[in-house]
Amino acid sequence: MKPQEFKNLQSDRLILQPMPVTFEFANYLYQMIVKNREFFKYMPWADVSAPEQEFGFLDDAKSKWKKQSAAIYGMYLRDTNQFVGDCSFFDISWNNESGEIGYWIDPKFANQGFMTEAVNTVANEYFNMGFKRIVILANPENIASCKVAEKCGFEREGLLRSYDFLPSLNKRENVTLYSKIRE
Repeated sequence: MKPQEFKNLQSDRLILQPMPVTFEFANYLYQMIVKNREFFKYMPWADVSAPEQEFGFLDDAKSKWKKQSAAIYGMYLRDTNQFVGDCSFFDISWNNESGEIGYWIDPKFANQGFMTEAVNTVANEYFNMGFKRIVILANPENIASCKVAEKCGFEREGLLRSYDFLPSLNKRENVTLYSKIRE
């Protein structure tokens, strides 16, 4: 399969598009993570110590989008353009027609169905492009993340033991592997 151009996506309530590469937005993300450390404890990427790290993430996401190696989507409410989280497609193998979806949400927007809507939108887009296998990795203790995968029709394949190092917990953690196959 040849690389194809990524595009912005829409669902009933969301717009999924690249996040702005600005210091203002990087500081916004940093403040949200700092304020909600407990909520983000299962996410190794959330171990940030300065807004500059978030700016680096945003700049890297823009570069990966251009190279078609990852589609890092910010999630925005269609009605207000309010940022609510991230739902991305990465670890892309164009040759193997596979990739991974990862996601997180601002806690004030959790439990409202936004993440399920976003994951379904992203999965459908990439299956329609021709991808055959999409995976989600979730810490088994992160019940909300596991529920999103299951609600979106991803099947639990197994446990990857000692897969992630979580700086917030200062230990290695298991990860549950979910997959969805396009027949």
